[in-house]
Amino acid sequence: MNYASKILTYLGEGNRFSQVLLVAGAPPVEKMGDEFRIIINAVFTPDDIRDTLAFFASNARRSGSSDLGNHGVFAFGMPKLGRFKVYYLTQRGSIFVSIQRMTYDIPALDGLLSQPEQVSLVESALNQAGGGIVIFVGPSPEALSRLLYAAMDRINQTRSKVIYILEQNLSYLLHHRNSVSIQVEVGTDVSSLSEGIRNGLFLGPDLMYVRDPKSSDEYSGLLCAAEAGALVLISLVAFSGQTMVNELKSRVLEDFQGLSRLVRKTIKVSTDPSGTLSLKESPGLGAGLE
Repeated sequence: MNYASKILTYLGEGNRFSQVLLVAGAPPVEKMGDEFRIIINAVFTPDDIRDTLAFFASNARRSGSSDLGNHGVFAFGMPKLGRFKVYYLTQRGSIFVSIQRMTYDIPALDGLLSQPEQVSLVESALNQAGGGIVIFVGPSPEALSRLLYAAMDRINQTRSKVIYILEQNLSYLLHHRNSVSIQVEVGTDVSSLSEGIRNGLFLGPDLMYVRDPKSSDEYSGLLCAAEAGALVLISLVAFSGQTMVNELKSRVLEDFQGLSRLVRKTIKVSTDPSGTLSLKESPGLGAGLE
C-alpha cells in the first residue's frame, strides 16, 4: 500500500525540521531528538515501503536511469506541503527509508555556539575583502550544514549580497531577504557539481557555498570564482585538520599551491552530544587544527 500522501501531509504541518523513518515490520515514526513518535498506526510491510518510495521517486526530477537501485538519495517538492529529501538503502532484503522535510527555519548563529563570542569569528571569516576561500571542516556533515546556513542567513538578513548555494541535496531553504539567494541542487537543477560551479562563474556571486567538492575539475572552478572576487565557502567532512590537508592534496593534484594561496582561513567545527558547536580557527591551509 502507498502511504506517501499520509506521510507528506504529516510532514507538511508547520515549518519545522522533521524526519520520518520507514522500516519493515514497524509503524512509521518521527524522530524527535532521542525519542520516536508513531505517526500512522500501521505496521509497514516491505511492499508498503517499496510502493511509498516509488511514489516519492515519481515526483523527483532526476537525471539518469529511472531504476532506484539498492540505495540513494533524491529530493522533490509538493505544492503547499514543502520540499522533501529522501534517503533509502537496502538491509536484509528490505528497504529502509528516511524522509526529511527541508525548512526555512534556519537556527540562529549565536544559539548554535558553545561560546557566543565565537559569532565574531564566523563574521570575520565571512567578511574577507577581495574574495578568497574559507574552509569549514569537521566530522559531522549535519553540524557543518547548520553552521554554514546559520552564517549565510545572518548575511542574508543584514547585507545586500548575491548568495549562490550548490549542494548535492539542499540542507535548508533560504528566503530572499536583504540578499538574493540562489540555491542549486545537483541531480535536480544541474547534472553535476562541476556544471553548477561553472554556472556560478557566469553569475558572478558575492558569496558561493559548495558542500564537499571532490574532483580537481570542481576545485579548478572554485579557484576561478575566488580569483574573480567571490568569497567561496567550502565544507569538508574530515576528522582532523591533517586529514583535511591530505585529502585536499589528493583532490587538487596539480594546483595545491594555488589553493593554499587563496584559502584565507580554515575553521574546525566540533559538536557535543547536545548539538552545540565549538569552533577552532587556523589561518590558511595550515594543519594546526588538531
